[in-house]
Amino acid sequence: MLRRTLPSTLLAAALGLALLPLSPAPAHADPLIPLPPPGQPVATSVTATGATLTWARPDGPVFRYSMQRLVDGEWQGWLSMPGNSVTLAGLTPDTAYTVAVRAAALADSGYTTSPLSEPLTFTTLPEEPETPSGFGCTIGVTVDRYGGYQVRGNVTWSGPEPAPRWRMGFTIATTVVITQVWNATVQRSGTAATLTPADWDGPTVPPPPGGPYVFGFSGRYVGAFVPPSDFRIGDTRCTAVH
Repeated sequence: MLRRTLPSTLLAAALGLALLPLSPAPAHADPLIPLPPPGQPVATSVTATGATLTWARPDGPVFRYSMQRLVDGEWQGWLSMPGNSVTLAGLTPDTAYTVAVRAAALADSGYTTSPLSEPLTFTTLPEEPETPSGFGCTIGVTVDRYGGYQVRGNVTWSGPEPAPRWRMGFTIATTVVITQVWNATVQRSGTAATLTPADWDGPTVPPPPGGPYVFGFSGRYVGAFVPPSDFRIGDTRCTAVH
């Protein structure tokens, strides 16, 4: 009986291939862990064209922060910074800004970018008109033991009639709430506030000839009372009365 045999060279090649070690299956990298979101930003020192924003750092290896702004219903990249605070400048007066922050992780740390923080909406103050000298103002603040307070003010004008338009700026703690305003409107953002006469757009501009313009506001406070302060019309500081 005849046998067919493979050539010796082919047989050796086949045995060599069979004895080659198999390559291990590719390893799958562990998924990266998102950093926790930073704390909600807080606005302070708000002016007509600027503000300072701060937020709490998340736990984890943070490299940088990026701030996004909500524009026409869509989040858009705005700023990048290494720390958990930023001072904004060049903002538009009397404009609302909605912002949020996310944290980027250090490279090779096992973490990836965080979700966005809770958003913050703050409004820049109106641009104060140039106020000539001739204004005078007094401010009185009273407080009761039940968590309430009241602010009463007088504004006078000693220049030629009619009096020019004016706004009064002041500082108010975030623990002090305004619940009622009379003869004026108040706009606040953080600890900064602006008071405008009620008939700003009326046929005459207060104060009236020969008399003061009287206004006031009241509300409640939390914790120790920090009275509203630093009342001013342009460069004119108001005098405190009791």
